[in-house]
Amino acid sequence: MKLKFLLFVIIAIGSTAYASDLIKFYDTTSGSWNDMKALATKEHKFIFIDAYTDWCSWCKVMDKETFSDKVVADFMNAKFINVRYEMETGFGALMSGKYRVSGFPTFLIFTSDGRLVNRIVGYHKSKEFLEKLKIALDSTKHDNLAGVSNVIDPGFPEFYKLSFLKGDLRKRPDSSTVNNFLASSTDLFNEIPWSMMFRFTTLLEPKYKQFIFDNSEKIKTLFGENDLESVTRQILSGELRSVIVKNDSLALNSVIEKAKKYSSTPAVQLEKNYRMQFYQGTKQWSKFADMIERDKSQYDENAFNSYGWTIYERCDDKNVVAQATLWMSNVVKKNPKYMFLDTYAALLYKNADLKSAKIFAEMAIAAGKKENEKVNETEALLKKINDESKKKK
Repeated sequence: MKLKFLLFVIIAIGSTAYASDLIKFYDTTSGSWNDMKALATKEHKFIFIDAYTDWCSWCKVMDKETFSDKVVADFMNAKFINVRYEMETGFGALMSGKYRVSGFPTFLIFTSDGRLVNRIVGYHKSKEFLEKLKIALDSTKHDNLAGVSNVIDPGFPEFYKLSFLKGDLRKRPDSSTVNNFLASSTDLFNEIPWSMMFRFTTLLEPKYKQFIFDNSEKIKTLFGENDLESVTRQILSGELRSVIVKNDSLALNSVIEKAKKYSSTPAVQLEKNYRMQFYQGTKQWSKFADMIERDKSQYDENAFNSYGWTIYERCDDKNVVAQATLWMSNVVKKNPKYMFLDTYAALLYKNADLKSAKIFAEMAIAAGKKENEKVNETEALLKKINDESKKKK
């Protein structure tokens, strides 16, 4: 996606226009966060931060689709001082560490004095995103994060900061470094040790994992339900992986019941998610597909694409592959985007329908080039299809 830049002079801050040029995003540096707060105070607005990375494909989709919607843009310009940070560089990386941003895109909503009150995670279509922005402005629904100071760097250790940097600059500590730091902390409820537990959950000794479960209500008050749920989800995911390795369906039930205590996900949906992961991990593909089939009206095209690709890569059950091929057939009829066509072509190939696979692989390549996507993997698939077709002649 090509970006157009337009420079304005507003209290010595550059304003940058992205995507359709409809939203006024301010291009900030480490010295301008205070200026952003001053501008928000002056204009009686909240601050909206688009936390993105260069490699985040869904960030680009947000640019192309949601941020170029005039209704969304008009609302954002009217209600927010809009700021963008590349979250693996400079001040953006500090913001990632401070507010524990671990998935992209993430959108952070602040009051004019720099208090975080809401976050929106992931790609959202225009209508849904607009509704979430309206909720973010409702003071009765703000996050009250009593444990989070307004200081961007309250004294995070260097090993923590390095874990947020880009590419080769990123360094992840070992378990002993993290646990020794926690052992030296006089107050585990302070935001610095909590950030360590949040960032390096998988490295924690069992006693710190148990600390989180034992003090879940206090942690929720200090750092919010989203933080608590993110950490407990990681811990329980580790327990689920152990259950999968053992192929222990009874232990699965125990993990599910424990998860229900710490998740905002409705119990029925949560249990379904855990069982689908269990069936996938233990290669019980028929049960995996049957769960999708029973509730297929609840899934969108992206979910079917994800499930379809998983089956293409990992499943050799011909009946399940045929079932997934049918799901994707319906998806591409409604939305012939590159990534959907690519998955459909791959499933057709695995389903031994080489003639149809060739047609849809070629369609995927054409769509991908039009969408400025890399199509080398689809071209490799097409070559395999052509080679096998020649052998059969």
